[in-house]
Amino acid sequence: MSSSSDVVDTVPDEKHSTIVHNGPSKSELRTSDTGIILIPQPSDDPRDPLNWTFAKKARIVAVLFLAMFVGFSAPFCGQLNLAQQAALYHKTVVQITYFNSAASAGLATGGYLWWPLSNKFGRTSVIFWTLFGVLAAQIWAPMMTKHDQYAPYLVSRYFAAFFGVTVSVLGPKYLVDMFFLHQRGRAFTVLHLALNFGASAGPTFAGFVAAKAYWPVEYWWSVALCAFTIIVVFFFLEATYYDRGEGAVNRTKPDSWIKDRVETFFPGNKVTAQVTWGETARIAVTPFKIAIAPVLLIIAGFDAISFGFYVALNALTPVWLQLPLKAHGIYGFSVLGNAAFTFVHWIGFIVGLLYGQFFSDRIPLWLVARNKGVWKPEYRLHALWPTNFLLMPLGLGLCGIALHYKLHWMVFALAQFFVTIGSLVSIPITVNYICECFRTHTTEATLVLNSMRLFLGLSINFYINPWIAAVGIGWVYGMMAFFTLFAFMFLVALMIWGHKIREITPFRTSETEEGQHVLNKGEGPEDHGF
Repeated sequence: MSSSSDVVDTVPDEKHSTIVHNGPSKSELRTSDTGIILIPQPSDDPRDPLNWTFAKKARIVAVLFLAMFVGFSAPFCGQLNLAQQAALYHKTVVQITYFNSAASAGLATGGYLWWPLSNKFGRTSVIFWTLFGVLAAQIWAPMMTKHDQYAPYLVSRYFAAFFGVTVSVLGPKYLVDMFFLHQRGRAFTVLHLALNFGASAGPTFAGFVAAKAYWPVEYWWSVALCAFTIIVVFFFLEATYYDRGEGAVNRTKPDSWIKDRVETFFPGNKVTAQVTWGETARIAVTPFKIAIAPVLLIIAGFDAISFGFYVALNALTPVWLQLPLKAHGIYGFSVLGNAAFTFVHWIGFIVGLLYGQFFSDRIPLWLVARNKGVWKPEYRLHALWPTNFLLMPLGLGLCGIALHYKLHWMVFALAQFFVTIGSLVSIPITVNYICECFRTHTTEATLVLNSMRLFLGLSINFYINPWIAAVGIGWVYGMMAFFTLFAFMFLVALMIWGHKIREITPFRTSETEEGQHVLNKGEGPEDHGF
């Protein structure tokens, strides 16, 4: 047996060129310090990302986090300064919020281009160059200061998201490449914090910057951050592609750092397997095949409702907070007050991150220990009971009560706190679960899931007023709470019948890690500290 320090943290010189094709035998399975069997088993090649030091893995995750934060904060920068834009473009405040739908459309569609191109040019290169697209869109938006430029402004938000979605589609494959099965829950939680945090912090920063200024100012901090991120990605992001197949020949990094950066980011890709344009076109079709898999449709249905209502909450909260009291508003917040209010989401992110770090891997491993050490992907989903069966419906219900009965804004804030925790925890767990259901099609499955989860958030701005007129604002959020509980039943179905449901997917269930022993036979949870 080898300890995790031998396997993960002590790595030979990365210039070492030895390639080992055969992994350890069953009698030589490598384990972590706590006795958890490492899945997948790492090779003896120091170029294998599973063998990289923890510091190197953490650095790559940090760079991906920054790039994803930029990609999701950029499209939503203008979320708070609604009144000035409404006056400029001669639109209602709700019509100004349509830019959230434009951004959601960009997030839903961008990955279908970047995924096939990443196979041709490499994931790392695509992430680098799409950041230039985000930069251009962020410069475009604050230039739209004429009354007839409402449509171009919305288009700029679409393209900011279209380019900004890249890491959320390609990033999970980095995590699967670098981390073992029992580590992925925490890794996915950290990376996907950037998604929710970016969508919330973008409006927060922009609100403070432009609270007492004209609205275009709120975009320039994002331009600077995006430019900085391009530099960070160029210096520190590395490709994690590694083929463990029999007879595979993997790339050895050149001695020259500049040459390595050129090979990684510029045309003439040498960091992934070479594919033709015809193969690239066939790869582009794969997500549409996966989209009909029942297991993905069930998870997408859950995510579309739970995350879609979180997106709707973010998009509409500034309207309810800033509506003037003289116009029958409830709170009459200023832009500055609204920006301060968004710190509620920040607190929710911290709590959600802590929950994910402590429980997203521990709960599945605790269930594994009671199943004689045998892994099932559905064990991942059980970590969502406290956050998405309890907190999220409770939060949406409290939102409706607070707005209907015009309660103190602290009640509204507490409600948003609960919803934020549910959203933050659910995304990494469901994405991780889908990645484990489609181990050889990780990115394609992630792409489809990302798109489907945005459909509800994309459209809700267009029908929120008729919905309120039909049932009242209190019951709008009350119905959201009940819909969220209904969506959780999708997960319960997977918890019970997950194996059978995965068997009717167009891709074989053998691509999962189901049935593998994560713990040694006969060991209980107390033997591993959980």
